[in-house]
Amino acid sequence: MTVITEDAVGGFRRVTMDNRTVRVRFLPELGAKMTSLVRIASGHEFLLQPQRPLRRPKYGDPFEAFDTSGFDECLPTVSACRDPSGQLLPDHGELWSVPWHARVSGERLHLSASGRVLPYHLTKAIRLESQDVVIDYELVNDSDSDMKFLWSAHPLLAVDPGSRIVLPAEVKEVLINYSLHDRLGKFGNRCRWPVAGTHRGSERLDILAPPTAGLADKVFTARLTDGSCSFAKPSSGESISFRFDPMKVPYIGLWTCQGGWPDPAHGGHYTVALEPCSGRPDSLCEAITRGENDLLRPRATKNWTLRLRVQQIAQQWFC
Repeated sequence: MTVITEDAVGGFRRVTMDNRTVRVRFLPELGAKMTSLVRIASGHEFLLQPQRPLRRPKYGDPFEAFDTSGFDECLPTVSACRDPSGQLLPDHGELWSVPWHARVSGERLHLSASGRVLPYHLTKAIRLESQDVVIDYELVNDSDSDMKFLWSAHPLLAVDPGSRIVLPAEVKEVLINYSLHDRLGKFGNRCRWPVAGTHRGSERLDILAPPTAGLADKVFTARLTDGSCSFAKPSSGESISFRFDPMKVPYIGLWTCQGGWPDPAHGGHYTVALEPCSGRPDSLCEAITRGENDLLRPRATKNWTLRLRVQQIAQQWFC
């Protein structure tokens, strides 16, 4: 049984879902951000907590100027760019900075919001199943024209040195969207996964360095046949995994920040984001140029599901 309760934090409405195995919390007024995901048996928090006090953004504000924490939705782009008609799409998309409508129905939480530049409506219905958080998405194109877009999950995870990123076995190389000081290469280059050649020699990309490393990279897989990825933490012996249908969500974006962003000189963030996504790279404009955007026909609807699982794992994960 899932119990859904409401309270307030920092002046914002907060909705909590708890089934005695996992507990998740959302802030509908702040882009319906998932602020917390806890495995109750251990009390372990899987999401990065706010790096700055919670504040209410305005539409179009820069993402990095706010709390940069938790799990947001990026739609219809991740990087700021112009849509095919020339209108500006904001940094990290339209929806993280706007209030969502929230409705509780039985043991489910329904959250929804609409686009401003592009005419769409996104709804997500969240339910808990044992150790899983299941998010069912519905995206509706409210226009009489094709809508080119990309959707990306944006879960910033709490991490430790030695934590391990697990991508599908089919991933042998990744596309570089960004790499601080071009460590892995320039935008559009590819590098090997999980061991890449850099100017410093061979480096493991799947094992986290300490936050003093001063690294920051964003890469993408190619189209996948296995819709799964995981992040394992040796400090707690636990993992979080993401499962999805690769026919509907064909890529994984991977943001690895080991002190290199936004300001490495003063101690940058320390986090990883495993980002199942429907297009690549971060910019919708670039995705359209490459033919790697998603597309929704006039008045059409797209449905997909993202399943997050938190669990205890065996030590051999870290060997």
